[in-house]
Amino acid sequence: MASSPRPPVERVRPPKAPYRVVNRLVRTLLSTPSRARRIGRHLLLLHVTGRRSGRQLVFPVAYRDNGDGRLLVLTNSPWRVNLRDRPDVAVTLLGRQRPARAHLVEDPDRVATVYRALIEAVGHQRAGRRMGIRINVPRTPTHEELAEAARRDRLALVYLDVEGGTR
Repeated sequence: MASSPRPPVERVRPPKAPYRVVNRLVRTLLSTPSRARRIGRHLLLLHVTGRRSGRQLVFPVAYRDNGDGRLLVLTNSPWRVNLRDRPDVAVTLLGRQRPARAHLVEDPDRVATVYRALIEAVGHQRAGRRMGIRINVPRTPTHEELAEAARRDRLALVYLDVEGGTR
């Protein structure tokens, strides 16, 4: 039986058990200014309220400066659903917790446009690892290929407006 070929772009699913341990360590490192100096330039803690449980949840996430005063988080993780109709969050950025507003974008065309621009900026050879995706073609994926990946793998964007700025 022949296996079907891989799609041009697909979500990367890291192993759960090691990530639980790593996430605990990263939460500790990002929670104070002195410890967050190095890894805090690329990682922050996102504090959200669970939409069903009402519990406070904390996730280490990679971010990038969007160039317009907002931070951009690329995600395909299930925690993103907690942001639907609940934009009030907090972030721990460089060891300081601050209120923020989150804007979740799940529209495949809008997600594909941003992913494509970022892939072109970094180059398709290096972009996948930085973006939590696997690029299975020897070129920058097309808008349509990225939109299909966004639909299939639930790729999303989260824009964060951090109170008091990003530094």
